[in-house]
Amino acid sequence: MNPASKLRSLAESQPDSLALVSSSVKMTYRDLSENVARFSGALRKAGISKGSVVAVELAPELEAVVILALAHLGAASLTGSQVILSTYGNAIDFLVTQEHSRLSNNLSRVVIDAQFMQGLGAISKHLEPEPITQNQLVRLVFSSGTTGTPKGVPLTAGLLPVRTASAMQNWRRNPNGFSLLGLDTITGTIALFWAIEYGQTFYVASNPAANLKLIVDHAIEVLETSPARLRDLVEAAEDQEIKLKQVLVGGSLMAESLTTKCRRVFEVEPEYVYGSSELGSAAIGAFEPEEPNCVGLVVPDAIVEIVDDFGQKVDSETVGHIRYRKNRQPDDYWLIESDPRSGFHDGWFYPGDLGALSPGGTLRLAGRSDDMVNVSGNKFNLLTLDTWLTKTGLFDEVASFTFTTEGETRVGLAFVSTNPPKPEVTIDRVRRLLPTLQISEYLRLDELPRNLVDKIDRRALSALIEGQHA
Repeated sequence: MNPASKLRSLAESQPDSLALVSSSVKMTYRDLSENVARFSGALRKAGISKGSVVAVELAPELEAVVILALAHLGAASLTGSQVILSTYGNAIDFLVTQEHSRLSNNLSRVVIDAQFMQGLGAISKHLEPEPITQNQLVRLVFSSGTTGTPKGVPLTAGLLPVRTASAMQNWRRNPNGFSLLGLDTITGTIALFWAIEYGQTFYVASNPAANLKLIVDHAIEVLETSPARLRDLVEAAEDQEIKLKQVLVGGSLMAESLTTKCRRVFEVEPEYVYGSSELGSAAIGAFEPEEPNCVGLVVPDAIVEIVDDFGQKVDSETVGHIRYRKNRQPDDYWLIESDPRSGFHDGWFYPGDLGALSPGGTLRLAGRSDDMVNVSGNKFNLLTLDTWLTKTGLFDEVASFTFTTEGETRVGLAFVSTNPPKPEVTIDRVRRLLPTLQISEYLRLDELPRNLVDKIDRRALSALIEGQHA
């Protein structure tokens, strides 16, 4: 069944219900169905058809409509960026973009400009969604892109309703939810298709002030966000009284200072959702101040195991490689094979994280497998150092990283802090954990660099220092 099929029935059964809302646009289900039908007709006239792979670079409100219009035609969409077009350009058929696009490529372009919009009224609407198979590709979401080769996660017509149902079961239980993460993320994409599947409202994320206004104006009760975007929202809401029912956080670990602010401003305890773009949620649970790396209980529809370097299960509470699986999942990435150390292997997905499971099914993270370092006789995971320093309360955010200079691997610290500690205080705290470790560089930043899925980008931090030493 085409995932866009539900639109027409919703336009008939609840025509005046809000379907899509942003800071500048409101569409009812009648409006959205009409727009999708007209855009489908215009895109088909431009040559897009069933099976086409289409990159989209548009404002989020318009992108949501075009994603649904492409699904309506049986085409697959992805959010365009220069790195994705450079990597996968030969497999992409069209680029739907705005008049002043900054993307350079040789793809066939459909430009959504004033002339295009004016001509929509004369376009024959494409009313009936194209019938497609369960294996038909509908949407591609990329799990990374700022470092290495971006990996496309294929969402098929059969898999999308499975992912939305899993979200409904595990974490998106309240209908009035708002994802602060964009359509280029799995969370944003699932939020859009979830809204269509269950006849709810899709809220379009923007800047913190605009997001806050949407929350207030529409009495939104649940947020899905990352630590960085939650911090920005909390700061924007400092002087307001807003009560939420649930705040779900993914992407990276939280600092206790952020959870304290969240409790004060929104009167709710934030919860972790640990998982991946590839399979969805694996564990969910409340933040534990004494164990900030504890991400909660394994969700009912996931099987999670901890294994050693040879793929053998280890005992409870033993740190090893995390792997998990669900009943319906991709076999591999779009057009590329999984890395030997992570990705899809033998029916399991390896996210590249280390962790440990308790006998009761509580999952604790122990860092990325490629973040294990051995510097001057200190063998540790960078997340261990980050967690230790986060618990000191000295920083709003902190991240350790390695860099190479004069042929030697060294360790640096990057941090965000309104009241930065003296270097000797930081040195003392580091040495309480790793007595002989020397921090060679300190970077005080306005914000830590993050990748497309809002995880801290340690390679970008390394590049900052290595560029200075070049």
